[in-house]
Amino acid sequence: MPYSPGFGYLELDGLVNENGVFIFPPLTAFLYAIGVMIPVDGWGIGLLFAIFGYFTALPVYGIAKQLSGNKRIGEVAAFTYLMNPNVLYHTTFVWLNTAPFIFFFFSGFYMLTKGKRDTATLLIVTAALFKQTALFLGIPLVIYLILRTQYSSRIIASTTERAKRFLERTTEFFDIRQFTISVLIVFVFVGALMFPFFIAQPNMLTNLRLAMGGFPLVSLTELPGYGSPMRLQLLAVVVGIPVLAQILDGLVYYGFLLWFGTALIVGFMFLEPKDGDKKSFYLRRLLLLTMILMLWVHLTGPRGVYKYYFTLFAPFFSIFSSTQMVTNRDETVPFSLSMLWLPIALSLMILLPSRNIYLFSVILILVGYALADKIGTFWSFVKAPGRYIVKQSSGRLPRASVVLKDIKTNLIAIHSGLFATFDYYLNEEQVNKHLADDA
Repeated sequence: MPYSPGFGYLELDGLVNENGVFIFPPLTAFLYAIGVMIPVDGWGIGLLFAIFGYFTALPVYGIAKQLSGNKRIGEVAAFTYLMNPNVLYHTTFVWLNTAPFIFFFFSGFYMLTKGKRDTATLLIVTAALFKQTALFLGIPLVIYLILRTQYSSRIIASTTERAKRFLERTTEFFDIRQFTISVLIVFVFVGALMFPFFIAQPNMLTNLRLAMGGFPLVSLTELPGYGSPMRLQLLAVVVGIPVLAQILDGLVYYGFLLWFGTALIVGFMFLEPKDGDKKSFYLRRLLLLTMILMLWVHLTGPRGVYKYYFTLFAPFFSIFSSTQMVTNRDETVPFSLSMLWLPIALSLMILLPSRNIYLFSVILILVGYALADKIGTFWSFVKAPGRYIVKQSSGRLPRASVVLKDIKTNLIAIHSGLFATFDYYLNEEQVNKHLADDA
């Protein structure tokens, strides 16, 4: 059980690890303890992972519906999430441990779309107490909490006035009071959960940092073994450019790429106007930048990644499954056929390639979302000839609805004719029978 000395003791193949599950945040230990107590022949922990994985479809539905103003898009997002090959394989089949923190983050973001900031805060903080990576998911929450909601009319009217005094500008843009209250709630919540673990394992924070840390490349010409995580610099080893591999290794190992990209994306989050008149658009942009941030973190993190880490992006792909969801500045978004196939295709781009090259796919996905506006324009040009042909032929060829209506009319006529004939012969047979009886 958690807090006991034996809980952190793990032995595998003659190797002893006395830190055990204390290399994870504390709620992972609670989850494992509950899973062990479930009487289902040793797979209780896997059952809990699968349950969290399935239930994530609920916030995915809610977020997609709220951010698009379209119930159908929410339904399609939930469906494509449940059918996502990364979810089906890594969560429901292999039972890997990403499902709980994914569930709590998206549940928390859904609460943001409903305006329940305190509930959202606790849920997203809970996600970070399952997995260290989820700490980056707290960045958009901090930005949402600290920025004061503005309104387009007031923003335009008070531009000159805001420039007068720095203090007025600060209080107008930053909600310091509410942010402080949220921070206090987080400290109380996290402290209550973490304190017993500090008593049982005083070095827990050190263990958590070690689990997040990385290591330099051993060789610039040979790939590491299967058990090692993949890192960005290894792509240069794959293509046979040792000099590039050495440069990237330094940039990744010392965290320069990670923190430079993170600072840049966080800057974009701060610059995004929190317009109360366009709440859905603002939250859509905030969640999109969160996805781009997490793609960058996974690509440039010193520790490296395994494929199952990218299960996190299954909900993102289901929500941002068309250029309209990414680029549309309106409060409502129309349905697009790409919403049915794009989330599956993006996940297969990560799942199917060899572990040595799949990070190339991640780079393509990151660039694709970052340049979604340009790609959408290009795709419109690609579809233009097809739209022109349909438009020109629409006046010459009968519309499908007209053809179907004619077919329906003919079928009804045939149906009526057959029944009329049947009634005629039936009546004639009855008349002949009556005549025979009278005779």
